[in-house]
Order: sequence, then C-alpha cells, then structure tokens
Amino acid sequence: MLKFDRSFLIQSGLRVISMVFIWMLFANISLKLFFVNPRLLHLLVIGLVFAVLLTAVSWPRKNALVIILTDTLLAILLASLYLDTPSINVWLILIGFLLANLLLISNLIDEPHCRWIIYGFISGTGIVLLFTTTYHHYFSLVSLMYMTLMIFANIFFFYYAFMKQNNQLSMIVVSVLILMLCFTLAISFFKMILIAGILAFYAYFESRVNFRNFEKRANVSTVSFLLFSMLVCF
Repeated sequence: MLKFDRSFLIQSGLRVISMVFIWMLFANISLKLFFVNPRLLHLLVIGLVFAVLLTAVSWPRKNALVIILTDTLLAILLASLYLDTPSINVWLILIGFLLANLLLISNLIDEPHCRWIIYGFISGTGIVLLFTTTYHHYFSLVSLMYMTLMIFANIFFFYYAFMKQNNQLSMIVVSVLILMLCFTLAISFFKMILIAGILAFYAYFESRVNFRNFEKRANVSTVSFLLFSMLVCF
C-alpha cells in the first residue's frame, strides 16, 4: 500500500487542483462563472473527484482504499448527473470513468503506449465537453479543436506516468502535432515560441531525469502543463 506522508498528499493535491484548473481553461469559460453558476459548480465537484481518480492511475503503486472511496463517490455523482441530464454528452465522462478503472484494476491493458494514449484521451475530455455544453448549450468546431489540443497535450505531459524508458521519438511526434494545432488556432507567434520552448524543455527533461524519480517527474510535468495551458487559453 502506498505510504501517505504529508509531502505526498500535498503534491498529489496540487496535481489534482492543477488538472481541474487546466480543464477549466480549455473549456474557454470565464473562471469566475464556475463558482457562481450552480450547474458548472456541480460539474466542478465531479471534475475534482474524477481528477483524484486519474491521479491515482498515475501513481506507481496503487492504494486500494483511495480507489474504492473515489470510485464510490464518483459513481454516485455521475449517476445523479445522468439522472438529472440524460444526455449523450454525459456518456463521454462515463466512458472515461470506466476506462480509468480499467487502467487501475485490470491487466487487460498492459502495453505502456496503449495506457498512455487512453489516459490522454480520458483525462478531462468528458468534463470539458460538459462544461462547454452546459454553459454555451452547443459545442463548436473551435471547442473541438481546443479539446483535441488538450488530448495531445495530455499525452505529451503525462509521459512520466506510463513510460519508463526514454522514447524521444514519440514525444517529438506529439509535440509537432501540438504545435500544428496551436498554429491552426491562430495563437500568436510570440506565444508559439514560448509553447515550443516549454515542449522542448519537458522533452529534454524527460530524456535526462531518472525514470524512478516519480515525484520530480510529476511535478515538472504539472508545472509545464500549467504554463502551456495558460499560454494557449489566455
């Protein structure tokens, strides 16, 4: 069982908050609305619990108690959400919930690249879709492009959670796709330079760091992803 010391709890908590904040940014909704709109606030609570579950997926050693408690609470919240809003938009986060548990408790998916890509797809896509459709009542092409960018960014910055050996080619390919999407979204040249710098820094960091140093890799990933998201969305 994973030992929970104060440092681990604080760092994990900060990663959870950072993850949810990134999802809020990619929804392209004013941040203050998440705390004054009751429906968005409800989704925000669901997002926090889902982020805890996804953070547990990334841990090198799993904690059964955390998984059971988080699963139970999230299942209740998602059931109430579906009963309140029986929409196809809810299905994406339900699929994410099932796949997250599949990554946690099953050896069915044991190939690191598959786990890495699945995690990138489920991390925040369902909740961002719900944020967007709940507030705007539609999902535009631009929103789809931002979500696609978030998926590739998830894959890039969560490299540390699944890859134990340096595989720079994969990171380079994903980073090129990210830059192409940023260009398509008409992000300014100056921001593009900064984004490219963040991507290059993180790829270089992963090529040099000891893969067993999970906390260091996770913390650098979180900060890099936050900076990237703020440049893209602000």
